[in-house]
Amino acid sequence: MYEILDLVSRFGPIIVLIGTFFEGEVFAIIGGFLAYRGSYSLEFIIALAFAGSFTGDLAVFLFARFCSAHRWVQRWKSKPKFAKAIRLVEKYQAFFVIVNRYIYGLRMPGLIALGLSSISVPRFLVLNLIGAGIWAGLFTTIGYVFGSAINLVFARLEVVEHAVGITLGVVAVVLALWFAWRQWGPAIFATRNSPGESKDDRAN
Repeated sequence: MYEILDLVSRFGPIIVLIGTFFEGEVFAIIGGFLAYRGSYSLEFIIALAFAGSFTGDLAVFLFARFCSAHRWVQRWKSKPKFAKAIRLVEKYQAFFVIVNRYIYGLRMPGLIALGLSSISVPRFLVLNLIGAGIWAGLFTTIGYVFGSAINLVFARLEVVEHAVGITLGVVAVVLALWFAWRQWGPAIFATRNSPGESKDDRAN
C-alpha cells in the first residue's frame, strides 16, 4: 500500500495537474494529502490544482465557443443534462461559472453551455480565475487538513492487505494439500496395504 503512496508522491505534480485539468476534486484532495506528508508545499499543490482547473475549464469553454458545430459538442447538446445546464447558464450566468465545477456530472455540459451562451470571453476568464482559485484552495486544504485521517485509512488498509495475504496463503496451502491427497492418497494407501495382503495370500 505504501509503495503506491511512494509512486503517487513521485509523480504527484503531474497527477494533480492532469487530474484537475480533466476531472477534479479527488486529485486536488490527493495533492493536499501529499502536502500533508511533506512531499510538496501546500502552496505549490494549490497552484497546480488552480492551473489544472482553470485551463481545463477554459479549454472546454473555448472549444464550445469556436467549434460549436463539432460532433463532440453536438453529442453533448443532445444529452438530457444539457437542457438543465443551459437553463442555469441563462438565468445565473456569472454565478454558474464559479459553482459549475462543484456540481457532479454537470461540469462538462455546463462548460459547453457557457461556451454557447452570450457570456463574453473576458468575463468568463475573470470569473473562471476566481472560481478556480476558490476551488483549488478549498479541496487541497481539505486533503491537507484531513491528511492524518487519510494516512490512518492507508495504514489500516495495509494491515488488511497483510491479513488477506496470509489468509490467501493458508487457503492455497490447504487446497494444494487437499488436491495432492485426492491425487496420490489412494495410491499411497494401496502401496502400504499391498505387503500385508501378500502375507495373507501366502498364509492361505
